[in-house]
Amino acid sequence: MGNIKLKTKFGLLIVALIAMSLVANIGWTSMNARAQMENELREKGQVLAQQMDAVWEFMASNQERLEQISYTSEGVYQGLHCAIVGRSIGALFTSQSTYSTKFVNFDPRNSADQPDEFESAALTAFNDGTATEFSEIAKVDGKEVFRYVAPMRIEENCLDCHGEPAGEIDVTGFPKEGWKLGDVGGAISIVMPLDVYMESERASVVQDVIFFSGMLVVCLLVVYLALKYLVTRPLSRIREGVESIQRGNLDVRFAHTQSSREMNDLMGRFNAMASDLSDIYDNLETQVADRTAQLAAANEVLKRQRAQLEEANGRLRDENRYKSDFLAMMSHELRTPLTSIIAFTELLNREGDPLNDEERETRREIEANSHALLLMINDILEMTRLDAGRTELTREVVDLGDVAGMVSDVMRSLSERNGVAFTCEVEPDVPLLRADFEKIRHVVENLCGNALKFTPVGGRVRLHIAGTAEGDEVLISVEDTGIGIAPVDQQRIFERFVQADSSVSRKYSGTGLGLALAREYVEMHGGTIVVESELGQGSTFTVRLPVTGEED
Repeated sequence: MGNIKLKTKFGLLIVALIAMSLVANIGWTSMNARAQMENELREKGQVLAQQMDAVWEFMASNQERLEQISYTSEGVYQGLHCAIVGRSIGALFTSQSTYSTKFVNFDPRNSADQPDEFESAALTAFNDGTATEFSEIAKVDGKEVFRYVAPMRIEENCLDCHGEPAGEIDVTGFPKEGWKLGDVGGAISIVMPLDVYMESERASVVQDVIFFSGMLVVCLLVVYLALKYLVTRPLSRIREGVESIQRGNLDVRFAHTQSSREMNDLMGRFNAMASDLSDIYDNLETQVADRTAQLAAANEVLKRQRAQLEEANGRLRDENRYKSDFLAMMSHELRTPLTSIIAFTELLNREGDPLNDEERETRREIEANSHALLLMINDILEMTRLDAGRTELTREVVDLGDVAGMVSDVMRSLSERNGVAFTCEVEPDVPLLRADFEKIRHVVENLCGNALKFTPVGGRVRLHIAGTAEGDEVLISVEDTGIGIAPVDQQRIFERFVQADSSVSRKYSGTGLGLALAREYVEMHGGTIVVESELGQGSTFTVRLPVTGEED
């Protein structure tokens, strides 16, 4: 629709409106013509019925005079009476015109006067007193006709042949019907063809079509000329002006036009716009030069800031490298004497039993704290490797049952020392993994160690390993009844050097690297780790690992 010209749209609109008006006018004219035709035919039927009734009444009023000369010498009645005259006149009228008339009744003396369905309905309505006339347009022998039926009521002159007593033989030799004054003695049925009227209606429709078609042509021509002068020609000038401005000519101006106030207003606004564009263009070079200078100065500032930022980043990288190297060196140097302490403690335990309980507790404390310190040092070393990008996965087939067995051996001694019950459950349908055995063991050991550390005496820690229903993942959950974690801290605990209680006087020791390393290892395998916890209600850490991982 957007590509159709305005003149075409208005032309189509005018055509549609006139066509709708033509159809409505034809329908309205046809309806009025049909109603007028029915009224005229009804009036004509009324006149014909009155004329026939007048003839009938004339014969009835002069019946006595006719009877004086209507008997033979033998006393047989051979004269005229009203019924014979009325029927004869109706037949004569029918033969000399296109109309058809007859007299009908339910129980006529002449079988030719038997009513059809329409006439029977009329007689019933007359006898019931619900109608004084009956008419309709119907089809007879395939042609449309107008049918009119009027009642014939019994008058004083009719009682001699049709009055009481019923069954008595009248002068014509027929038994009387026993009718009373005012009764319906039958009906006059008139049938009038509609050929002439239908032809007139068709001629009227044709005239209307010709008239409206002429009006359509005239209206389209007027609309076309008006649109061309008042709309399209001024719009074409405006379009040419816009194209001229697009080509760079800003001196385009329009003069006053005689088309319409709206077009003059539009052209005035166009002239104002062109003037504004000209002014803007005149000042554009100066503005561009100013903006260029400002941008150049800003670029110089950005260059200096970028250089300063790169210098700061270099210092940060150096400091971070120094920190990592220092931590790696210190951790390595600490591991050597710590390993010796652990080895001598184990050697001491193998070569001789402690002399008393105090010495046994001392040995246990030395061994336990040495292992804890070694674990912290290993965490720091591993984190420095991660920062340096030197940590890679060594994927192999891993049986989590083996991982759980190794972790359980380490955790049982720690759980006995802390007075915490530790249980391990591995479902029989857990699938094998393609993973780094040592890193998965480190994740499980770290989660279990944290659970034991933060669970008070008398608590419980449960390690549970199972496969998903789909068989594509493994779930490792560590559940404890410890101190719990506040909701605001449940995301922070996976950051480096962070614990839920980070105050100086915190009760539980540790570097805060364990959970950060666990998350790093799990995500390296393409898995996830989440925690569910409430303060004082314990915690549940859940690790999801895919069964098959991508090769590094």
